[in-house]
Amino acid sequence: MATYNGSKFIKEQIDSILCQLSMDDELVISDDHSTDETFDIINSYNDSRIKFYFNSRRKGCTHNFEHALMHASGDYIFLADQDDVWLPHKIETMVDFLVSGNYDLVMSNCILVDERLSIIKNPFFDESCPMKRSILSNLYRCACLGCCLVFTRKALNVFLPFPEKVVLHDLWIYLVAIINLKCGYCNDALMLYRRHQDTVTFAGKKNTNSLLFKIRYRLYVFPHLIWRSLKYRFTNI
Repeated sequence: MATYNGSKFIKEQIDSILCQLSMDDELVISDDHSTDETFDIINSYNDSRIKFYFNSRRKGCTHNFEHALMHASGDYIFLADQDDVWLPHKIETMVDFLVSGNYDLVMSNCILVDERLSIIKNPFFDESCPMKRSILSNLYRCACLGCCLVFTRKALNVFLPFPEKVVLHDLWIYLVAIINLKCGYCNDALMLYRRHQDTVTFAGKKNTNSLLFKIRYRLYVFPHLIWRSLKYRFTNI
């Protein structure tokens, strides 16, 4: 989980995750130098399963997630936003789906809600499998929600490290995965995906970046994607 000034909703999210974890699991939280009560709320749990890392200076959303991933030690890794709510059995359902299909990465469906958890759209994904969209289609507009992902440690080792200037961690992880790994889609809606005016991540917000920025960004990502894919293929021959 990556956090930043998330005190308004974070307790609800942490509670929804901890109740699904065994004593051998962990919740890795990287905080991007919050200035509200986020730090105090996390520390109030006094739960050995929570591994908390506080950034001495801002990393930004994407590299804050990267920092959390670098400290993950589990066999199966989930990404979590600070303001969503996981529904019961999300972990069990997704791990079972991943293992039974021998997948490296799985994305689930979710339910779009407002800040009071009133339903806006259920389910969020209308398509039977949004992961069937092409690489070029995803470069134009990513079909992936990072908060709906689970992946293996093998997959994590392919994603890391992120390129220095990657803006969307979801896009990087997803593109690397669909090119190089076995991916699956679970159509069960397993999470309340909360959108509100203070949302830190880009999903659900109007994209205000210029056309020139969008083109430059994709031209930056594409060669990194090719190089990472070649590196993975040649090291796994």
